[in-house]
Order: sequence, then structure tokens, then C-alpha cells
Amino acid sequence: MINDDVRAACEACVGRVREVFDTLAPETTERLATLLNASKPREHLPPTWHWAYFNSAIPQSELGEDGHEHKGRFLPPAPFHRRMWAGGEITVYRPLHLEVPAIRRSEVTSVNFKQGRSGAMCFVNVRHSIDQSGSRAIEEDQTIVYRDRGIPDIPLRDQQQKLPDGFFTHPDSQLFFYSALTHNGHRIHWDSVYCREVEGYPDLVVHGPLLATELCDAMREGLMVCSFAYRATAPVFATTPVRIDPGLPGKPREGKILRSDGVTSMVAHLKAL
Repeated sequence: MINDDVRAACEACVGRVREVFDTLAPETTERLATLLNASKPREHLPPTWHWAYFNSAIPQSELGEDGHEHKGRFLPPAPFHRRMWAGGEITVYRPLHLEVPAIRRSEVTSVNFKQGRSGAMCFVNVRHSIDQSGSRAIEEDQTIVYRDRGIPDIPLRDQQQKLPDGFFTHPDSQLFFYSALTHNGHRIHWDSVYCREVEGYPDLVVHGPLLATELCDAMREGLMVCSFAYRATAPVFATTPVRIDPGLPGKPREGKILRSDGVTSMVAHLKAL
């Protein structure tokens, strides 16, 4: 059961707003392209690549044990250890132009407590809007879920085992550099001891937005103006073999990320506007 005072404190965060300005310097995009082994965009950001921007620096004194900003400053003070991206939907009306300043406005729009198979959970929805040159470029709904540590997950593969054909993994170094690029201090992505001993994960956790970007890039086939909705359904760890299924060509299009054990870790839908 959730304490009434805790529930009230979390629900009181609905309506909070935060604005972040960014110059959209091209160096960030160049580093992301290298990390993704992708071609470097020349003028515009591909869909989901804006996640590498609008990430304010957080003073060390304002970080919690997990490496994130203290809960309660913007996001609700949910009484759970684990924090994850559960999914979201992005609508790109026009791609962001590099080296042109933009501003992102974020608002906590809802906080809901639910009971799942692993226990109580807190779902937080944040609505983002990005404006550039006086007009709306992107709208996004992001869902974050908080829950308690559950039964420890079992790794699918030892690092020394050969990868199944058609599958790949995310090396520790890739997770480290993505965390640095997005200014994400969450320790589940770079501190394996913390993963195992505090949050009960068997290995480093691959970032939800990194997986979503990989899936979106595989599905969009160069499309820059679109709607992309995604949902995380199972965790992926640094040693987890995965493969991307971009779905059949067409509009709309459905894709997914599959683990080597047959479990789907992410599903997505993409359509042109």
C-alpha cells in the first residue's frame, strides 16, 4: 500500500514545468553518430536524436544515490528504487536544424500508482515540446515508471559465449559514452556493482532511449517528419544479444527489438505525417 502522504506529495508534482535552452551544437550530433555507427547528419537532427540535447548539468550535491537528480525537485518523490523509461510517443513536425537555438518545455502531466505482478509501481507522464525559430518542431509524451527491486534477472549470455547469428550486444564502453553524451548519471548504466547489489540487475542496463533510437533509425528509412511511438517490454543488459526487426515497409510501420531468448524487449509504431 502507498502511504497517503507519499501519494499526495507525488501527485502535487503534476503541473510542474521546466524549460531548457540549447544551442544544438553539431559536435554532439557528431559524437552520437559515431556511437551509433551512423552517418553524420549535415543540417537536421533525425527523429529521437534530440535526446542528446536539452540535458542540463546537475550539481553533485543535487544527485541521489542512483546518480539521478534528487526525486522531488522536478519529478515526483516516488518511494521506489528502480527508475526506467517505459515508453513514449514523438511527433516531429519539422526536424530540428543544427546550430539554431531551441527551447524545450517539459511539464509533469500525470502521476498514477498501479499494482503489477512485481508489486506497486508509479507511472509518471511528462509532456515535452520543442520550439525553434518561433514555431513548434517536436511534441513528445514520455512515460517513466518507478518500481521496487524485484526478483533478480538472469543474464542470457556469458561474455565469452559466441553471439547467435544476426544478434549484437551493447558493450560497456558504448553505455558509458552514451551516458556521458546525454549527461545521464544513472548508475545502472555504468556501475555494475550498484546494478547487482542495490537494484538487483545481473549486469549494466542498456538505456531505453538508446534502444528506441536504434529501432527508430532502422524503421524510418530516411523519413524525417513522422510520428514514432515506442514501448519497452523487457530489459536489455550489456551482455544480452538482441536483433532489430524494422517490420515490413509501408506506412504505418511496426517494428520491434528481440532478445535471443525470444522475448520482445521493445515494440514501436512509425508513420509519416
